[in-house]
Amino acid sequence: MTLDHTTPMLLVSTCGTSIFTNGASTEDRAWLAEIANKKKLDDKESTRLQGIVDARKESILQADEEKRHQLSAELNGIAAVQNRWKASRVEHYLIHSDTVVGKASAEIVQNSIKQSSVQNNAQLLSTGGLCTDDALSFRTAMSDLTSPLINMLPGYREKGYRVIFNLTGGFKSVNAYLQAVGMLYADHCVFLFEGASDLMEIPRLPIELKETDTLRKFLVLFRKMAVGYPVLEQEVSTIPETLLLIVDGQATPSVWGDIIWQRDQKQLLGEKLFEPLSPKIQLSDSFRKSVAALAPERQFQVNEALDELSAYLDQGRSILKSRAFKALEGNPCPPSTHELYLWSDGNASRAFGHYQGSIFVVDSMNAHL
Repeated sequence: MTLDHTTPMLLVSTCGTSIFTNGASTEDRAWLAEIANKKKLDDKESTRLQGIVDARKESILQADEEKRHQLSAELNGIAAVQNRWKASRVEHYLIHSDTVVGKASAEIVQNSIKQSSVQNNAQLLSTGGLCTDDALSFRTAMSDLTSPLINMLPGYREKGYRVIFNLTGGFKSVNAYLQAVGMLYADHCVFLFEGASDLMEIPRLPIELKETDTLRKFLVLFRKMAVGYPVLEQEVSTIPETLLLIVDGQATPSVWGDIIWQRDQKQLLGEKLFEPLSPKIQLSDSFRKSVAALAPERQFQVNEALDELSAYLDQGRSILKSRAFKALEGNPCPPSTHELYLWSDGNASRAFGHYQGSIFVVDSMNAHL
């Protein structure tokens, strides 16, 4: 792909709280650090933060370009990228923590971007649990964030966009994770150190990760980790260490493991109907025949839904509202008493089933009632 000044750009930037802390009083800086990971604030805290937000909005609005860059590492990095690569159009994604302060900071950056040019469009991107004071929550949130990024980035590159990851702002833990993603899916990862004027650029790695066969070999374990089953260290002793992270004797995918899983899961889970992870699920012959006739994309969605149902039955893990597992009203398709959403786009489809003691029997697959 030939890239020049007429090339449109997708700029993914991480956002921290520098827009509030730069130039703040010692007292405000200490207080902002105290509430940095809070998802909710009490009335007194909300009032105090809103005062800081309003003051900083006004400062950004009144400041010249040099002063704005001093106030915000995010805006400084974004400006440096846009000066380095002139683009006919820039699409911005601002990744922020799932906290009150994180979102407020990103919204100020977003408004500043929108005001700077009609050619700039800025969207916020986060996921539940994305904060830095809970390792497990952070790990899960970053995994959830990886999926839309990996699905989104190739499409932009195919449309001729230059894809840049700007990791100047944001938290170190988030940036480290996204650097790994960016080095495989972006054209460049860039940093602008405080006080420096030149971007440090890391180009896209000229490699392909060929671990699909490894995932296929250990598919049950990766399926379990994906939906939150506890997987012990001894269960994964033969899986390459680069794909795993071991914490307190339990295994989760590493950054590379996540990237590969997000990339390959649709292919692998679209190959056929797999046996449920839970022994509490029994599939009828009718259901198996219906799934066998589906396209790979739909078979993937069926396997994904059954894996989530397995985790719900075995681990008590919540099922997403968009998925939904619920009792049927009335008696529309006996012996089934419950429905599980398989997909809701196009010709929406559901799995219908009933309980036999502690076993949930999947009777059939049909369109939404």
